[in-house]
Amino acid sequence: MQHAEWDDEPTTRFEKLAMARVLVAEDDDSLREMMASRLRHDGCEVVEARTGDEALDLISQIRDGRGPIDGLDLLIMDIRMPGLSGLEVGYLVRSWSVSAPLLFVTAYPEPELLDEMRQLRARVIAKPFGLSRLSTAANEALRTRAS
Repeated sequence: MQHAEWDDEPTTRFEKLAMARVLVAEDDDSLREMMASRLRHDGCEVVEARTGDEALDLISQIRDGRGPIDGLDLLIMDIRMPGLSGLEVGYLVRSWSVSAPLLFVTAYPEPELLDEMRQLRARVIAKPFGLSRLSTAANEALRTRAS
């Protein structure tokens, strides 16, 4: 019998992500829903996208004041998605001078990604990850923006 993998990270003090506005773009529906649910529990206002194209449309609408939320504080995207990849979306939003932190998730954490992460001023976490790791990474990205 195969057991589910537990989030075995040690318990640490955690500050709620008080009302951060977050976009979660992930093509795996169940993972996207789990991530969004965790971030909402952490105090975030979350919008979701299934593809890179959908994420770019949402970002554009929000930037123009026509979106479902007022601004973005953090973008969390899968690197590999149908249509535009998370990296392509990242480069486009940086060219628009969107300064919100970028946090990428990937099942393929290749060493070549490190250079691209530096260029985009982004962080990356490897799949599979525990939801507490997502909360911690989001909190760190938001804290870096604030400083």
